[in-house]
Amino acid sequence: MDSEIHAGDNGDPASEPPPAHRDRKSRNFWIWASAVAAILAVAATAGVYLVLKDDSTGLPGAAESATVTPDSRPGNGAAPAPSESGKGSVGTKPSTSPKPSGTAKPPASALDYWPSEANTGVPKGTALKPSGSITVTKSGTVIEGLEVTGCITIKTSNVTIRKTKINAVGCGVKTDLEGTYKNVLVEDVEIDGKGDLKLWLIGWTGFTCRRCYLHGGFSGAHPRSNTVIEDSYIITTSPGGSSEGRHLSGIGFHGGKGMVIRHNRVECPVDGCSAALSLYGNFELVEDVLVEDNYFHGGSYCTYAGSVQSKPFPYAKNVRYLNNAFSKMGVEPFPKCGRHGPVTSYEHGNGNEWTGNYWFDEKKTPITIK
Repeated sequence: MDSEIHAGDNGDPASEPPPAHRDRKSRNFWIWASAVAAILAVAATAGVYLVLKDDSTGLPGAAESATVTPDSRPGNGAAPAPSESGKGSVGTKPSTSPKPSGTAKPPASALDYWPSEANTGVPKGTALKPSGSITVTKSGTVIEGLEVTGCITIKTSNVTIRKTKINAVGCGVKTDLEGTYKNVLVEDVEIDGKGDLKLWLIGWTGFTCRRCYLHGGFSGAHPRSNTVIEDSYIITTSPGGSSEGRHLSGIGFHGGKGMVIRHNRVECPVDGCSAALSLYGNFELVEDVLVEDNYFHGGSYCTYAGSVQSKPFPYAKNVRYLNNAFSKMGVEPFPKCGRHGPVTSYEHGNGNEWTGNYWFDEKKTPITIK
């Protein structure tokens, strides 16, 4: 075990400095200490902190200093790097590259870890030009800086819609059901359904929806195959149901292969809502779906996990729920994330996985499925 060695501990009187030398050292020390105190007082007034680091250990010491300015936002230790659109990235995670599984759980109080209206949709200060409905037939088309009243219909691959608001009429953004078109990027876009319960706001195949703000329809998104929804805020706010008798949802998936739902805030806290995220085998098998690092709230259950026995395709395959937070209000109408609980229609096996999912409470209590 290491021991501390102090001056004079070896019992040798010659190791102690003479009295005059000790007095000079004492005066020098107090002069140095007064100067350091004055510097720290000025730094604290300016809102700057000096961190001393010992090179030999990497722990706080006295070798060199670095300046750290604290982030003013709650729940974050450092300001995120700016994104391509000029906004800070949502939370502290990058949105342009896949996120690994095993994401660390955020503090239970930090709802702002997930996206909100403040950091999705069109960046503040963006000038928008009015437009009617648009049909895109040319590959490589970029739509940017518009306020569209109507629908954007995609009939080709390699299309970008960026920094645009869509007041949805008939639909918001629509690709095709068959998966003919690919590489459709919808980024920093707001789609407002204006409370029309006939509308889903974005669908079907081959698209990535990043930092989208989707609200006001009977369903925010209706993805099918080969789709990604990430860093987005999706909320259904109008109670009731669609004119066709369909129930509301935040994200409604009715079968297909290859979907990623990552780091979104999805809410459906209204009467008539089936789930924040519903995976139903209505038209195809629910297959190869990753649901990771999301916050869910509302519905009969917060999520239907793909194996609904009453559906034509009743058993999901390779559906993975990893590190998702489920709200727990403890009061009606959604006391357990949904009216009846956080999850239903999940089947073990068949490549399905339920790992690291938890209640959004003070203890981040794990949610397990028997």
